[in-house]
Amino acid sequence: MSASTSVTPISTDPHRDPKVVFDVRPIPGRVKHAQIFQRWRDLPVNGFFVLLNDHDPVPLRYQFDAEFKDAFAWEYLEKGPEEFRVKITKLRSMEAPASAPSACGSSVSTSDPKVVFDVRPIPGRVKHAQIFQRWLDLAVNEFFVLLNDHDPVPLRYQFEGEFPGAFSWEYLQKGPEEFRVKITKLRPVIAPPGMPTSCGSGKPHATIPKPLAATTTKPVTADVQEIDVRGLEPPEPLVRILDAIESLPDGVQLRARTDREPCHLFGEAKQRGFSTDCQQQSDGSWITLLARA
Repeated sequence: MSASTSVTPISTDPHRDPKVVFDVRPIPGRVKHAQIFQRWRDLPVNGFFVLLNDHDPVPLRYQFDAEFKDAFAWEYLEKGPEEFRVKITKLRSMEAPASAPSACGSSVSTSDPKVVFDVRPIPGRVKHAQIFQRWLDLAVNEFFVLLNDHDPVPLRYQFEGEFPGAFSWEYLQKGPEEFRVKITKLRPVIAPPGMPTSCGSGKPHATIPKPLAATTTKPVTADVQEIDVRGLEPPEPLVRILDAIESLPDGVQLRARTDREPCHLFGEAKQRGFSTDCQQQSDGSWITLLARA
């Protein structure tokens, strides 16, 4: 009597075929986009690959739009929260564009901590969102100096796509280890719908005002204080929570109530030595407990 043999079904989904899936998660940021574009250029017309990433590759799409307009198709197959899969198809042959122009010379001090925004330690999935928020917070004609470990060309294309004519872009240093870019705000803007600066919500930002007076924290217990920033437009909730933890007494935790998941808070809190525990509530709001790590 022969024993039955179980057979594991083989997936027939062509979009999960290892031959077409391009997992870019382990690729360093400084070379990631270059490798993606090379993979795309190597395709025959109507050929495709499936990009696998750990965050939404919106900046990459802006770069495709700017450099290879109408030569590609972009189709989301999976859109988070942990994995993003995009089918990128080559629709026609196209020459590689010239590299982005650089600028030389500036009177800006690239080491002044008041203007330098070092984004190297910020996780990729939130980096562009924090850069745009920093820029939205500027007054007209103000600037910051972006410090990165690779050429932020995709960011420039995203700026051009979202805020044409509202910014200037000047390279102060262009590699090989550090890239410094002076980014100036030329006129007031309103963040467009769908821009990835409002985590946990499709709600667009209005023109960003200067921070208002700090929201008062109130004691809940002897070792917990609470701050409620519901109803405020970004970046006010983030600004007020960060102000609150700066003055938090030793041994006391802060409980922050927000309308949406405060994903920009997590990295900022970690840099300040705080752990975060965030939970969604039954009414759709979020409570984040912050404690010194």
